[in-house]
Amino acid sequence: MKKIFLISLLLFFTSCGYQAVYKNIDNENLKISIRNVNGDNEVNNLIKNRLQRYISKNIKDSIILDISTEYSKLVLSKDLTGKASDLQLTAKSSFTITYKDIEEKFIIEESLNIENSSNAYEQNNYENVIRNNFASSISQKLILKLISIK
Repeated sequence: MKKIFLISLLLFFTSCGYQAVYKNIDNENLKISIRNVNGDNEVNNLIKNRLQRYISKNIKDSIILDISTEYSKLVLSKDLTGKASDLQLTAKSSFTITYKDIEEKFIIEESLNIENSSNAYEQNNYENVIRNNFASSISQKLILKLISIK
C-alpha cells in the first residue's frame, strides 16, 4: 500500500507541469538606457544596481526608461507619551518605458507596516533592510514587465 502511494505521488508531481516563474529571467538580454531618474536617491541607486546585470550591449533595440521614486515613512499610531509606535514604510516607483515608439507608464508600490523600536540604531538598520527589499522587489517586477514588453 505504501509503495502504491509513493508511486502515485511521484507520478503526480512529475507530470503536473510546474515551472518556476523566475526560472529563465537571468538569461534574458535587455538593453536598457536610463534617461531620467528622480526622487529618492537611495532607492533609485538600488534599483539601478539591480538592473545592471540585465543590460547587454549586443541588442539593437534599446528600452528607454525614466524612473521616479518616492519613499515615505508614515506614523500610524502613537503611544501615551506621544512617541510613534507603528509606522508604515512605502516605496512608490513610477516608470515610463519607451520601446520602438511605444510609450507605457506604470507604477509599482511596496508597503510594509512595522513597529517602532526604542533603539534608534536597530530601527535605522531595519528600515535600511526594508528599503533594500523594496528595491529588490520593484526591480524584479520591472524586469518582468520589460520582458513582457519586449
